[in-house]
Amino acid sequence: MVKKIANRESGFTLIEAIVSLALLAVISVMSYQAVEVVTKVNERSRSGVASEAQLQRAWQIIGRDLMHIRPRRFHDGLGDIEGAYLTNPSDFGVRFSRGGGPMLRTNPSGMRRVNYTINEDDQLIRTSWAITESPRQSDGTTLILLDKVQDVEFNHLDGNGNYSVDWPPLNSRQTDKALPRMISVTIITENEVETSRLFPGVVSD
Repeated sequence: MVKKIANRESGFTLIEAIVSLALLAVISVMSYQAVEVVTKVNERSRSGVASEAQLQRAWQIIGRDLMHIRPRRFHDGLGDIEGAYLTNPSDFGVRFSRGGGPMLRTNPSGMRRVNYTINEDDQLIRTSWAITESPRQSDGTTLILLDKVQDVEFNHLDGNGNYSVDWPPLNSRQTDKALPRMISVTIITENEVETSRLFPGVVSD
């Protein structure tokens, strides 16, 4: 007598299907999180590289400016005369005359007046005018050197071997053509990164 064996249909049970879907969901979430982490790391890396490049560019421009300072007073075109190099005692700001620029018909000496400030957006700003221009009559040429700046400090070495953030130093007898013997510049960004450079001044007592 031949025994009949009942054919059983092969397939997943409901429990097996639910477990498979749950595992798939977990793997999908983990994969998404891994991709998100890698993406954020790449973004931070690119941002860090860009910020470092911007900082180095700012230092190059500051260095070129300070290496070319000149003992040249500045006539603003409205009767006032500024010293060759001076700071703003109430807030960060440095203004000075520099040479080494292109000698154009409108500015034969190639000298310019340079002003460094921090604006309301925490950006380090460089503005310059031809020595023949007036800041009261021209906006000058403005360049954003650095973003997210917390503070910038210029320290100036005088003829007595003392450093001062003010120039001319308070209660000094410096002439309006006097220049610092050394200039120490410190930049602090919003993420508390602090960098400093020391630049020789042009001695003109």
